[in-house]
Amino acid sequence: MITRFHLLLLISCALVPSFVFGQQKRKVEHVKGEWVLSDDITPIQARENAINEAKVEALRQAGVPERITASNLLYHSDKPEQMKELFESLTTVAISGEVSEFTIEKEEKKLNEHSNIVYDVWINATVLIHKAAKDDGFNFEVKGIQDKYTSPDKLTFEVKPWKDGYLTAFIIGEKESAQLFPSTSERQVKLDAQKAYSFPLSKALEYEVSTENSMEINYLLLFYTKEDIPFMKEPTSQNILKFIAGVDPAEKCLKSFSLLIKKGNQ
Repeated sequence: MITRFHLLLLISCALVPSFVFGQQKRKVEHVKGEWVLSDDITPIQARENAINEAKVEALRQAGVPERITASNLLYHSDKPEQMKELFESLTTVAISGEVSEFTIEKEEKKLNEHSNIVYDVWINATVLIHKAAKDDGFNFEVKGIQDKYTSPDKLTFEVKPWKDGYLTAFIIGEKESAQLFPSTSERQVKLDAQKAYSFPLSKALEYEVSTENSMEINYLLLFYTKEDIPFMKEPTSQNILKFIAGVDPAEKCLKSFSLLIKKGNQ
C-alpha cells in the first residue's frame, strides 16, 4: 500500500477552477531511446534512462530547442489507472517545452556489437511548446526536508521566495496523490519576497507521513507561481503533472523532493 499522508484535522483538497496558460501541443510517435547496461546501474535504472533518452528525442522531433536540463521528477503515463513506477529523473526542456505525457509503445533488451546489453524503448509522446523562457530570477529556497522519515512522522519545511508568488504543494505516490497546500484547512496566501514561511502555516495543523510497508518512497512537489493558479481537478498523479506542465516556464518554479519513509523499528 502506498504511503499515506495524513493531514490532521482531516484535510481534504480544495477543488477550485484551474488556470492553464495556452500552449501549443505536438504529438510524436515511435520515438526511440536506448541505454547500455553497466556494472553500476540496475536493469530498472537502464530502462528509466532509456525512457529519458526517448523523451529527449521526442522534444527534439517536436522542434523544441535543445537547451535541456534535468530534474528528479519523471512524468509517467504508461498506465493511467496506476503509476507503476516512482518518479526518478524527468528529462525536460525548462526553456521552451516539456513532455506532458507519454505511453510506452515497445521495449526490448539486446546485445550490441561489443556484447553489452542495451535497453531499447519506443514511446509516443505529447510535447507542450511553451511561449516564454524560464525566469531564472523567479526561484525559492527550501529548508527542513529530510531524506528519511520513520513512520509515523511529522513533515515540516520552510520556504523563502526570491520574489512574491504563490505556493502549491503536492504529494505524489505510487498509487495515490494529494494536494497538501492550499487546502480546506489552509487557504492560499501570497508569499512575500525574502520572507521565510514555515509549513504547515497553521499552528493548529500537522502534516504526517506514515506507511504500512517496511519502506516507501513518495515525492513532495513544491510548485511556485507568479499568479494564483488554482488546481481544480482530482489530485491524481496524471492531473497534477499535466497541471504543472501546462504553465509557462516564465511563470513557474518547481522543486521536487523524494521522501523515504520507513516503518518504525525497521
